[in-house]
Amino acid sequence: MATNELSIGLERTLSFLSDVRSINNHADLTTAVKRATAAFGVEKILAGFIPKPGTLPGEQLRHILLADWPEDWATIYFHRGLLFQDPTIRRVLRAQPTFVWSELPTQPDLSTSERYVMASAADFSLRNGCTVPLLSLDGRHVGFSFAGAHIDDAPEAKGVMTLIASFAFGRAVELKNNEVRARVRLTARERETLAWIAAGKTDWEIGVILGVSDKAVAKHVHNIRMKLGAVNRAHAVAEAFRLRLIS
Repeated sequence: MATNELSIGLERTLSFLSDVRSINNHADLTTAVKRATAAFGVEKILAGFIPKPGTLPGEQLRHILLADWPEDWATIYFHRGLLFQDPTIRRVLRAQPTFVWSELPTQPDLSTSERYVMASAADFSLRNGCTVPLLSLDGRHVGFSFAGAHIDDAPEAKGVMTLIASFAFGRAVELKNNEVRARVRLTARERETLAWIAAGKTDWEIGVILGVSDKAVAKHVHNIRMKLGAVNRAHAVAEAFRLRLIS
């Protein structure tokens, strides 16, 4: 990277880091990320949690946090299950350091299906890129990919993209949680019940504390789970803490 380009990139990075907290929606955050990384050849970005194998296309799409990706390729990629054959995803799940896609063809364990995904992506101008593997606080793997016709693969460029990806991911999660929190409307009694669940109380104990029947408590627990999309009580508590509905 030329000294002037590096200077411009650092200037945009510092500006991004300064402004990221004031960005209040995913569209503006996506634009800011692209602007901050433009000096490194970035034209497209895609960032999201990595879903479990076998997850249906619609659920895969809900794992995305930030996206400015070729729409036709996204349709093919998710509806054909190519995510689970993508060599970049395999490296993300291994929590490897930031890497450029040009490194992948040289890997001895690259499978035929993985080569197919790379060749198909290239047809949509996604031949060159850089992926930053991240890990959320709750242990979920995150892939943050930058793509463009000529992505700078210098160590300095990868370092800056890693920094930007980390900050952008953190802000994207905050914005997502704010959206979910705004949609989740727990009643005062449901919040009380949830707080006691978090304290380790049984339905019977909660009923005694609140002066209601076990049946009433079970109904509150059911409603809490439905509103939080939780599979059980422990999951409901974890989601509530994540969304800062309880502390």
